[in-house]
Amino acid sequence: MEEKLYLISHLTLITGLTDRTIRNYIASGILKGEKINGMWHFTPEEVDSFIKNPAVRPSIVAKNNSVVYDFMLNDSKKEEETCVILDMPGADIKATSEFFCYSISNGEYKDINFSLDGLYKTPRVILRGKPKDVFGLIDKYYKSSR
Repeated sequence: MEEKLYLISHLTLITGLTDRTIRNYIASGILKGEKINGMWHFTPEEVDSFIKNPAVRPSIVAKNNSVVYDFMLNDSKKEEETCVILDMPGADIKATSEFFCYSISNGEYKDINFSLDGLYKTPRVILRGKPKDVFGLIDKYYKSSR
Protein backbone atom coordinates (compact mmCIF):
# COMPACT_ATOMS: atom_id res chain seq x y z
CA MET A 1 0.00 0.00 0.00
CA GLU A 2 1.32 3.43 -0.93
CA GLU A 3 2.24 5.66 1.98
CA LYS A 4 0.21 8.86 2.22
CA LEU A 5 2.23 12.04 2.13
CA TYR A 6 1.39 15.23 3.94
CA LEU A 7 1.20 18.68 2.35
CA ILE A 8 1.82 22.05 3.97
CA SER A 9 -1.96 22.45 4.31
CA HIS A 10 -2.05 19.25 6.38
CA LEU A 11 0.74 20.51 8.62
CA THR A 12 -1.13 23.75 9.22
CA LEU A 13 -4.13 21.66 10.32
CA ILE A 14 -2.12 19.40 12.62
CA THR A 15 0.04 22.07 14.23
CA GLY A 16 -2.05 25.23 14.04
CA LEU A 17 0.99 27.00 12.63
CA THR A 18 0.59 29.23 9.59
CA ASP A 19 1.62 28.36 6.06
CA ARG A 20 4.36 31.02 6.26
CA THR A 21 5.72 29.59 9.53
CA ILE A 22 5.83 26.08 8.04
CA ARG A 23 7.72 27.44 5.01
CA ASN A 24 10.17 29.22 7.32
CA TYR A 25 10.87 25.92 9.07
CA ILE A 26 11.51 24.31 5.65
CA ALA A 27 13.89 27.13 4.69
CA SER A 28 15.77 26.80 7.99
CA GLY A 29 16.14 23.02 7.56
CA ILE A 30 14.12 22.13 10.67
CA LEU A 31 11.40 20.58 8.50
CA LYS A 32 12.59 18.17 5.83
CA GLY A 33 10.49 17.27 2.82
CA GLU A 34 10.51 16.88 -0.92
CA LYS A 35 9.16 19.24 -3.53
CA ILE A 36 7.14 17.31 -6.11
CA ASN A 37 5.55 19.19 -9.02
CA GLY A 38 6.04 22.47 -7.17
CA MET A 39 4.39 21.32 -3.92
CA TRP A 40 6.07 20.28 -0.70
CA HIS A 41 5.38 16.69 0.43
CA PHE A 42 6.31 15.17 3.78
CA THR A 43 6.43 11.57 4.97
CA PRO A 44 4.80 10.67 8.30
CA GLU A 45 8.31 10.22 9.72
CA GLU A 46 9.33 13.73 8.64
CA VAL A 47 6.16 15.17 10.20
CA ASP A 48 6.76 13.22 13.41
CA SER A 49 10.34 14.48 13.62
CA PHE A 50 9.16 18.03 12.98
CA ILE A 51 6.47 18.11 15.69
CA LYS A 52 8.90 16.59 18.21
CA ASN A 53 11.65 19.11 17.44
CA PRO A 54 12.43 21.16 20.58
CA ALA A 55 12.59 24.34 18.50
CA VAL A 56 9.05 23.78 17.20
CA ARG A 57 7.31 22.04 20.09
CA PRO A 58 6.51 25.13 22.24
CA SER A 59 4.78 26.84 19.31
CA ILE A 60 2.63 23.79 18.61
CA VAL A 61 1.65 23.40 22.27
CA ALA A 62 0.74 27.10 22.43
CA LYS A 63 -1.43 26.82 19.30
CA ASN A 64 -3.17 23.68 20.62
CA ASN A 65 -3.86 25.35 23.94
CA SER A 66 -5.14 28.49 22.24
CA VAL A 67 -7.86 26.50 20.43
CA VAL A 68 -9.36 25.57 23.80
CA TYR A 69 -8.64 28.89 25.54
CA ASP A 70 -10.13 30.94 22.71
CA PHE A 71 -13.25 28.75 22.79
CA MET A 72 -13.60 29.20 26.55
CA LEU A 73 -12.99 32.96 26.52
CA ASN A 74 -15.33 33.84 23.66
CA ASP A 75 -18.67 34.47 25.33
CA SER A 76 -20.23 36.36 22.41
CA LYS A 77 -20.60 33.60 19.85
CA LYS A 78 -23.21 34.14 17.14
CA GLU A 79 -23.67 30.42 16.39
CA GLU A 80 -23.51 27.19 18.33
CA GLU A 81 -19.98 25.93 18.67
CA THR A 82 -18.38 22.97 20.39
CA CYS A 83 -14.84 22.11 21.40
CA VAL A 84 -13.96 18.46 21.96
CA ILE A 85 -10.74 17.00 23.30
CA LEU A 86 -10.30 13.30 22.55
CA ASP A 87 -7.59 11.33 24.32
CA MET A 88 -7.23 8.15 22.30
CA PRO A 89 -5.23 5.47 24.16
CA GLY A 90 -4.16 2.69 21.84
CA ALA A 91 -4.96 4.66 18.68
CA ASP A 92 -2.37 4.60 15.93
CA ILE A 93 -1.09 8.17 15.63
CA LYS A 94 -0.31 7.86 11.92
CA ALA A 95 -3.75 6.48 11.01
CA THR A 96 -5.48 9.01 13.27
CA SER A 97 -3.55 11.88 11.76
CA GLU A 98 -4.25 10.73 8.21
CA PHE A 99 -7.96 10.28 8.88
CA PHE A 100 -8.51 13.74 10.34
CA CYS A 101 -6.19 15.57 7.93
CA TYR A 102 -7.66 14.04 4.81
CA SER A 103 -11.28 14.20 6.03
CA ILE A 104 -10.99 17.89 6.88
CA SER A 105 -8.87 18.95 3.93
CA ASN A 106 -11.08 17.28 1.31
CA GLY A 107 -13.73 19.90 2.07
CA GLU A 108 -16.54 18.02 3.77
CA TYR A 109 -15.59 19.45 7.19
CA LYS A 110 -13.99 22.74 6.17
CA ASP A 111 -15.09 24.82 9.19
CA ILE A 112 -13.49 22.61 11.82
CA ASN A 113 -10.43 23.73 13.75
CA PHE A 114 -8.27 20.67 14.32
CA SER A 115 -5.08 19.93 16.16
CA LEU A 116 -3.31 16.71 16.99
CA ASP A 117 -0.69 15.98 19.58
CA GLY A 118 1.00 12.63 19.33
CA LEU A 119 4.19 13.34 21.19
CA TYR A 120 3.23 11.21 24.15
CA LYS A 121 1.81 7.67 24.35
CA THR A 122 -1.80 8.79 24.06
CA PRO A 123 -2.72 10.72 20.91
CA ARG A 124 -4.83 13.80 21.68
CA VAL A 125 -7.16 15.32 19.10
CA ILE A 126 -8.78 18.74 19.58
CA LEU A 127 -11.73 19.62 17.35
CA ARG A 128 -13.59 22.92 17.39
CA GLY A 129 -16.48 24.00 15.19
CA LYS A 130 -20.17 23.60 14.58
CA PRO A 131 -21.56 20.73 16.70
CA LYS A 132 -23.06 18.95 13.66
CA ASP A 133 -19.69 18.95 11.88
CA VAL A 134 -17.54 18.05 14.88
CA PHE A 135 -19.76 15.21 16.06
CA GLY A 136 -20.27 14.02 12.48
CA LEU A 137 -16.52 13.79 11.99
CA ILE A 138 -16.05 11.96 15.30
CA ASP A 139 -18.81 9.53 14.35
CA LYS A 140 -17.18 8.95 10.96
CA TYR A 141 -13.83 8.29 12.65
CA TYR A 142 -15.22 5.70 15.04
CA LYS A 143 -17.24 3.98 12.31
CA SER A 144 -14.17 3.75 10.08
CA SER A 145 -11.91 2.44 12.86
CA ARG A 146 -14.06 -0.57 13.71
